[in-house]
Amino acid sequence: MGKKLMLGTSAIAQGAIEAGISYAASYPGTPATQILEHIAQNSSVKCEWSVNEKVAYEVAYGVSLTGRRVLCSMKHVGLNVASDPFMTSAYLGVRGGFVLALGDDPGAYSSQNEQDSRFYASFAKIPCLEPSDGQEAKDLTMLAFDISEELGLPVMIRSITRLLHCYSPVTIGKIREENPINLKKDPEHMIAVPKHVMALHKELNEKQSKIHEIIKKYELNKVINGKSKRGIIACGITFLYAMELGQKMPILKISAYPIDESLIKDFVSNLDEVVVLEEGYPLVEQLLRKLHANVKGKLSGDLPMEGEMTVDAVMRFFKKANSPGVSDLNKYLLPRPPVLCPGCPHREFYKALIEAKPNFVAGDIGCYTLGANPPLKAIDTCLCMGASISKASGIASQGIEKVAAVIGDSTFIHTGIPALINAVYNKSNILVCILDNSSVAMTGHQPTPAIGITAKGEETSKLDLAELCKACGVNSVVVVDPYDKKTTLQALKHALDNQGVNVIIAKRACVLIAKKLKS
Repeated sequence: MGKKLMLGTSAIAQGAIEAGISYAASYPGTPATQILEHIAQNSSVKCEWSVNEKVAYEVAYGVSLTGRRVLCSMKHVGLNVASDPFMTSAYLGVRGGFVLALGDDPGAYSSQNEQDSRFYASFAKIPCLEPSDGQEAKDLTMLAFDISEELGLPVMIRSITRLLHCYSPVTIGKIREENPINLKKDPEHMIAVPKHVMALHKELNEKQSKIHEIIKKYELNKVINGKSKRGIIACGITFLYAMELGQKMPILKISAYPIDESLIKDFVSNLDEVVVLEEGYPLVEQLLRKLHANVKGKLSGDLPMEGEMTVDAVMRFFKKANSPGVSDLNKYLLPRPPVLCPGCPHREFYKALIEAKPNFVAGDIGCYTLGANPPLKAIDTCLCMGASISKASGIASQGIEKVAAVIGDSTFIHTGIPALINAVYNKSNILVCILDNSSVAMTGHQPTPAIGITAKGEETSKLDLAELCKACGVNSVVVVDPYDKKTTLQALKHALDNQGVNVIIAKRACVLIAKKLKS
């Protein structure tokens, strides 16, 4: 009981714990990683690091079918991987409360794009809640489980890096009892086959009016009155920015989607100008432009379309750039892009790879992506999780020789295995380099199946990457220590000259956890 300073990620996790969840599943991805970590370290709730987001979502959905509450968390691009079960789960519905906690990353601080997960919620026709601070993150997460069970739908909690990675006071409450197990067979609502989905889609469409009723019942979107003829519609964390401007302007605070158009119509009916503040894409602004003639926001060019909606950007628009405490920090702070750590085994591997002289190197998502930066410049392309092997296969299929793919151990398990099987099956001539540093290092050294430790720190079976690659039918597998440059270089040169799919596993633990693993 009482208040604690908590990260936004921990606030969401605490909300799930207090809501009485029975399980949590996730794949590490900044800015959402610490959600599952908080649950694993601060509760008795069973939880797992899944091999990827699709599997995490499916495991969580299975828990929901038993009637128990479950939290599934991931970063925004993780939902791309999980979108297949996500979309269909809205048709089938849920039994126990199912909350999907999403960490969006405006500004792409640690991501390959800035996509806005609110559009996914709209696409799937499910509710989406967007908190403005840590306390609301906890409260809305708890409420989301109630709404999920009331509607029989998954509910999304969408938050962003700035809220998830900042501390704020959060009130700690009692933990609700777990739901009893209630697993019942119901083929028409559990089996997604053509003869069922049309009826299921109709049921989902009929739930839309109820979603609006629930959002209205809980007063998730509300008006803060003001006397000005200029009003603000503020979504999520931007509500705090709007409040910094003072109370003269009326504010429509948006914390839940879909938005009732009648609420917006009433709010803007007597306003001469409406400013829309929202992180991500102009979802609300697009709607508002159909309802009001004078709208300011991203589409009008008054606020930045790219990057984060910062306090400075808002203050500059409202001509308050000289207000106390508001400054353009970029004038004073030197850029500090992430770099490979001193002694990083990836650095030594890349030195050998450069000397082996491949014609093209397809990279992947992880610490080793930093090998694209000077002075190494060892990677030529990077797209998304698990894409390196597939891209290398495509490039090599056009007759390009000495094509290499670089992928980490966790990313290989995440989505690289199907790509490796595909390369072997389609007779590719590529070198696959698996950089095994014994952790998901870039997101905080979470364990993987290749380490044999669960999210709770318990020992489990250990995956052998070399044997797995052999089972996929590759031409050769060689395990090297990247600190042994001579052996690594010889292996790379031989594999680049060899026909078929050849795998080199560069195995050495991340320097930041090597001592811990030995102990």
